[in-house]
Amino acid sequence: MSEFERLTAYKSDLKTLNEAPYTSVQGESDYLSLKNLKISRVRVFGTVVSKTIAQDLTYAFLTIDDSTDTMSISSRKDFNTGKTNIELFEKIMPGDNVEVIGRINEWEGKRKISAEMIKKIIDPNHWLYHKYELALSKEKIERIKEKKEQGISTGVEIKKDENPNDAILKIIKENDVGKGTSLALINNLSRLSKKQVEESLKNLLNDSAIYEPTKHNYKVLDE
Repeated sequence: MSEFERLTAYKSDLKTLNEAPYTSVQGESDYLSLKNLKISRVRVFGTVVSKTIAQDLTYAFLTIDDSTDTMSISSRKDFNTGKTNIELFEKIMPGDNVEVIGRINEWEGKRKISAEMIKKIIDPNHWLYHKYELALSKEKIERIKEKKEQGISTGVEIKKDENPNDAILKIIKENDVGKGTSLALINNLSRLSKKQVEESLKNLLNDSAIYEPTKHNYKVLDE
């Protein structure tokens, strides 16, 4: 089984995916080198600017634009069944806002995503939240670089005997760049189970140590 099986899709803008170093691995999933990670599966948002479906239904392509760059989204063939997931593309039209999850690869020197899921986005707030999370992530990276230059520890180490509530509170404090710390980021940094994170957040909310300015974003309550 490939080391990339079952990995969470990495959320990114298209410009970053087009510019990140690309590695092709024979017999395994290709990947991008990004933030010290090997990224094979990605999650992107964009507006469909063109669509092509072959008359014989053997392949389909979309081109999406997320205001940072464009990228092709291709159908994917299941080599076990021989079936191509054309049905994902049938109801999508130019002008639609979509969320795409798939595997990154290259064809004739150009990056593309082989689609595993395409979802039409109706609620504009869904895309705005995606952009907010990307901005938050980039701002956090800049803060990490600054801390490293100053010789300050950038990690949140959770010791065995440390209270999970204290660990979560610390993560929220250190990663809030103005609009709160997202639940996704808390889960990624805490190394706790989602159930433990949920329980700790509930405790902190009940103790009025934190509050939720927007859904799934948390801030420390000022003393």
